[in-house]
Amino acid sequence: MKFSLLLFALGLKLRITAMFSKAFRKRVRRKDFSLTIQASDSGRSRTFYLKRGRIRSTGRKNRQTDTELLWCDAKTAVRVMLSKNDLDGFSAIGRRDLRIFGDFENALLFMDLAQ
Repeated sequence: MKFSLLLFALGLKLRITAMFSKAFRKRVRRKDFSLTIQASDSGRSRTFYLKRGRIRSTGRKNRQTDTELLWCDAKTAVRVMLSKNDLDGFSAIGRRDLRIFGDFENALLFMDLAQ
């Protein structure tokens, strides 16, 4: 439940930031990709679409996603995503708590935007 709520709030935060921040839109204006965040233990996921400076999300998993962030479990995902330390995400990758499939550059950009 916390994981799904966190992903929904993240989508809302990114959409609002994209509407009101010119610098944010400029940073993502040439980006065109989809990214799914999923917890492997619960199967809950959310897909985010970045297209020409706009961001939208859906609670369904898109099978043709460009990039996928697969967390080992929802509890770890919530803990790391809410952490104030930027290095926790990279530590999760090193511990294999977070696996990235697809375009690594898109994953890093998204992780940075979500901070």
